[in-house]
Amino acid sequence: MALAAEAAELMEHFLWVSPEASAVIAGQTAKRHKIEEELADIVIYALEFANITGIDVAAAVEKKMAANAAKYPVEKARGRAEKYDEL
Repeated sequence: MALAAEAAELMEHFLWVSPEASAVIAGQTAKRHKIEEELADIVIYALEFANITGIDVAAAVEKKMAANAAKYPVEKARGRAEKYDEL
């Protein structure tokens, strides 16, 4: 639950703004410090969850990247936002 709360706090900085405006916000010195703190909180909670549950984060990431590569082959998915079953 804390992880979700921290993710929400990060998203608050970008709520209701365009991707272009989000990039500007992320580059503002005053905002960037707060954004970095929220991101750090998210990573801390995620890693703590991995430690408690015995999940090897590096292995999970590699497995997920391989699954994504199979689902979203570059030649079909590049530049598209459709789900894998719509490519």
